[in-house]
Amino acid sequence: FIVGGFALKSMVRENFPEFSLDMITITVPFPGADPEEIEEGISRKLEEAIEGIEGIKLYTTYSSENSGTTLIEIHENYDVDKVLDRIRTKIDAISTFPVDAEKPIITELLLKEPVVLLYLSGDMSERRIKEYAERIKDELQELDSVSQIDIFGSRQYEIAVEISEERLREYGLTFSAVSNAIRRSNLNLAGGTIRTTGEEIRIRTVGRKYTGQELAEIVVLADPSGNIITLDHIATIKDGFTEDPIQAIINGKPSVLIVVNKTKEEDALAISTSVETFINQKQQQIPQGIHLDILYDNTEILRARINLLVKNGLIGLMVVFLLLWIFLNARLSFWAGLGIPVSISGALGILWAVGGTINLISLFGLIMVLGIVVDDAIVVGEAIYVHRKRGKPPVKAAVDGVAEVGLPVIAAVITSIVAFIPLGLVGGIMGKFIAILPVVVIACLAVSLVECLMLLPAHLGDLPDLNTNGRRMNPLTRRLETFHRITRSGMEWFVEKIYMPFLSKALYWRYVSLCVAISILFITIGLMNSGIIKFLVMPEIDGFIITATVEFSEGSPSATTRQAVKQIDAALLRLAEKTKTITGDSMIRSRLALVGQTLGEIPKSGSNLGAVQVILLESEKRGVHTKDLMVAWENEIGIIPGVKALTFEGMSMGPPGAPIEIWVQGYDMDVILAASQDIISKLRQFDGVYQIRSDFSKGKNEMRLKLKPEARTLGLTVNDLARQVYAGYYGDEALRIQRGRDNIRIKVRYT
Repeated sequence: FIVGGFALKSMVRENFPEFSLDMITITVPFPGADPEEIEEGISRKLEEAIEGIEGIKLYTTYSSENSGTTLIEIHENYDVDKVLDRIRTKIDAISTFPVDAEKPIITELLLKEPVVLLYLSGDMSERRIKEYAERIKDELQELDSVSQIDIFGSRQYEIAVEISEERLREYGLTFSAVSNAIRRSNLNLAGGTIRTTGEEIRIRTVGRKYTGQELAEIVVLADPSGNIITLDHIATIKDGFTEDPIQAIINGKPSVLIVVNKTKEEDALAISTSVETFINQKQQQIPQGIHLDILYDNTEILRARINLLVKNGLIGLMVVFLLLWIFLNARLSFWAGLGIPVSISGALGILWAVGGTINLISLFGLIMVLGIVVDDAIVVGEAIYVHRKRGKPPVKAAVDGVAEVGLPVIAAVITSIVAFIPLGLVGGIMGKFIAILPVVVIACLAVSLVECLMLLPAHLGDLPDLNTNGRRMNPLTRRLETFHRITRSGMEWFVEKIYMPFLSKALYWRYVSLCVAISILFITIGLMNSGIIKFLVMPEIDGFIITATVEFSEGSPSATTRQAVKQIDAALLRLAEKTKTITGDSMIRSRLALVGQTLGEIPKSGSNLGAVQVILLESEKRGVHTKDLMVAWENEIGIIPGVKALTFEGMSMGPPGAPIEIWVQGYDMDVILAASQDIISKLRQFDGVYQIRSDFSKGKNEMRLKLKPEARTLGLTVNDLARQVYAGYYGDEALRIQRGRDNIRIKVRYT
């Protein structure tokens, strides 16, 4: 118990164990580039660099607008950190990336999920709500148990210097000239030290501009007569946000999400408790019109599973004690039932020793084995009871009882242990996901075996005489003994009159008994192969979150996506009004709408993407399964004009990814697309197959510019054309400044 208690106090508690997916991603941002430029300038160079690196199993390259990404899978038996170092060395050696490409981002993919998701909402400006969210982030990071916090659902800061074509012509300026003026007038530079007899004085030129108001004072043009033209005279300066159409709306109000994550060493329940306490205190201090609350807490499932383990353990303990007390003996029932907490405590100690954590998988193992660990104790205890009842001395009865059933008990436990060993040999992501399950089960069974063969006989070594005359007992004990005599007589009658005759006939007709057992085995196999008993890699759970994701063709304006998100959200509210819950409350606790971003394992962004997520009442209060709600929600939405895909997803257990993924590869894109369409058509013919989707996107419509022959006679080049168009529409990045925690780009572009 001491070991188990210490382990329970020391072990990290989390939803799922954090582990490497044996995958590495390389992302190279290239602002303004189209997929073809990414393919030529980024993707092929990444492929050439990593080709031949030992340990790489497979790599896949994605060329999309503004960035190139390579997803690398590592062989199971290789050290991911070593492969990561080799990849980083090779990528850092590439010197031929385009000039405007940014530094490669190389990361290892880990299976991890947020602990708590907070939201800050209110009727206020985007800047004010983001500033307040950053203040909340700083205060949260001061908590002892919290260290990993991200802000999600808001745009990045940007200073845009917008100039009209007429202004540029009026003053004979170009985008490059304006950008250079901003760069030249925006720096801090050390100038050395002046040493005097009394002190050393540092010389420093201070000219850094941090706000749009300060940038407005930059001199762009000046003449000898003293006339100057400042930046605000020729341009409109917007100190705001990027043009990305990202917007988060919670319960109908503009919001910012604050995601609280955890490191491998941090405790999820401790984080959740600290954050909840902080929120309760902070809600009394925040200004009027601002709402800060928890959108959802991922530890709710973990807490429920821990409560289930405790409840099942107590129920099992009481049932074992009661049954053994009724049919055998109170002392025997107590010590046999004690095998449950002893086995769990020992298993927790072993789990802690091997570096495990308390998570949904390890708790599932404990709950699953809860009904097995006490069986061997009952068998051994009953054998000792029988020998003691025959009149043998207590120690002799204990020794003879263990000797009689010891080998069968050991064989039974070893059989159960062997059945779980293959789970520890499963490879891949699934193997890592369930790796702790066989460890927990085997540890629990092993401790249970030791307890029933060593500890239990020691405790029953002084079992009193079971043939004591009832006249020596007090009235209460005499009544209990009379009750025991009746129940024991009933059990003995059942054994002698029903069980023994049945067993004798089963042994006499042993070949028939064997055939019946084999028939049951074949029937079981037939039920599985015929599909009557369904097969799922991971069980479906009736969770409390549903996410609807909408996608349009690339290039679709954000207004189209915003309208679709409103339609999906309105359908959800109508469904909530129609759905009656067990408690009579609304089925919706909170709802989140996102424009320009998606939610999921790997969030994506773009003006053509949006999502609506609903946080529901608990299933026991709701009374309607999330699967039924998804179907009803889809029917309520109806037709969304021009939509490319509308998908629904509930909470799920297990590693990331769809249940079935099909890859189509080839050298001709037209052939690949035709083959994928054929596969999709065939899949639609199968019952039970739904949400079939392809990750192919044909991209945005494109306007291609070429230099006319007569332009060359004017001294213009393709570079001049490209740079002018790039600066005018995407924006020429004049400078990046560090303003507080934010890295802000200053862009010069057309109004």
